[in-house]
Amino acid sequence: MTLPAETTSTFPSPSAALAAALDHAARNEQRSVDALGTLVRIPSLTGEEGAAQEHVASLLRAIGAEVTAAEPDVEAMFARFPDIAQYPTHWQHDLILPYEELPTAQALKDSGLENVLNYKGRPNVVGVVRGSGGGRSLILNGHIDTVTVEPTGAWTRDPFGAEIADGRMYGRGTSDMKGGLMAALLALTYLKESGIVLRGDVVFQSVVNEEHAGNGTLDLVRRGITADAAIVLEPTENQIFVSHPGGLYWQVSIPGVSRSPGARWQDGVQDGVSAIEKLPAVIDALLDVERECNRIAPNDPAEQGRAAFSLVMGKIVGGHYETVTAAEVVIKGGAYFSHRAGSVQDVMRRFRQAIAQPNKRDPFLSRQPAKLAFLHHDDSTVQSPDIPVASEMSATLARRGAASAVRHGPFCCDMRHLVNQGGIPGIVFGPGTIAQAHKPDEHIPVAEYLAAIGHLMEFIYHWCNADGGAAAAAPRF
Repeated sequence: MTLPAETTSTFPSPSAALAAALDHAARNEQRSVDALGTLVRIPSLTGEEGAAQEHVASLLRAIGAEVTAAEPDVEAMFARFPDIAQYPTHWQHDLILPYEELPTAQALKDSGLENVLNYKGRPNVVGVVRGSGGGRSLILNGHIDTVTVEPTGAWTRDPFGAEIADGRMYGRGTSDMKGGLMAALLALTYLKESGIVLRGDVVFQSVVNEEHAGNGTLDLVRRGITADAAIVLEPTENQIFVSHPGGLYWQVSIPGVSRSPGARWQDGVQDGVSAIEKLPAVIDALLDVERECNRIAPNDPAEQGRAAFSLVMGKIVGGHYETVTAAEVVIKGGAYFSHRAGSVQDVMRRFRQAIAQPNKRDPFLSRQPAKLAFLHHDDSTVQSPDIPVASEMSATLARRGAASAVRHGPFCCDMRHLVNQGGIPGIVFGPGTIAQAHKPDEHIPVAEYLAAIGHLMEFIYHWCNADGGAAAAAPRF
């Protein structure tokens, strides 16, 4: 039966409904810019996320989301994920508890550092926008915490001023990653305000302590929150990343024996040993790990030309006086590695084997060995570029005239927990660039941020209204 024209005209087609919502977003560009500026002006350094999370929660409540705020449970995370859980971190007390094997809840208790390494007043915020049923569910995940603004003297603009100049908004967290977080929240807001009811559930996650831990997202996985797919809103310049490397922060303490020049040799026997003398053998052993891993040929065309292992030696401290042999030198650094180098546990094992070599070969170090410790570890994530969430985001971007290639990402992020521990297919996608992360005068192109809102609106609309999905699992709080 054909309905009268006046009846059909009262029900907009799906394409017309989405077009109206996108037009609503376009007419609210200044509002979108102001919303990001407001969030940037609320400092949320790692360890001090509470005020910003309250603001995010209020925005979620305004669109009718089911909002829950809960602090990550450290003991429960270590019990559930002993190989992956990390110590809580705080920007003022960052990476201060090394470990030789794995971090543990008991070691944290024994350290006496629980008064600064905890989640008091630092809740995750989850907002669930329920669909009408039958559509695919989606997680939108981003971290609210940012790194420190030090060195403050290197900034030419207020780190929390959200100043706009030459089409860029400046401020800590603009790229990493309040831009992505706010773009996703506004995408949901503009769909809601346009009267669109999605069929699938959307779970918006604003998490704490992504920086140097990842425990915010890990705790949400532990609590059973799941969906048909996830988007991690890290800065990718609105490109699609389907995989990312693992990461490892490490330190090596090298001993010595303090002696002045007149006491370095006693009766022809060397008595004073500078820890600095032992550095070359240790450094070469660490570089051997990089050289060995980078000889592993890629089996994925997308990894051609990409190093399997990237070692950074970032800091060295040692000695106390120019005319006394150094009693200790500590060298610290990091490493990123692809799945070709193995699991994060495999890479940690490679480090242990590497440091064992100079300890074995050098007569002094065989008696007083150099000691390796770790400060943080991330597992890598590898997925097929053909997973549905990547393919559909690619199709969305292509329709919108944007770059639509699916790539391997160059940096670690919380997608590892959603994919590896949660079994949720995911992509990394968001405005801004990783090149602006953690640096003075961090900024985001305003046009790129605004474009991300539209990209996400169209993707959410099509993804959540498609058949064959499941309702998002309710969190267990």
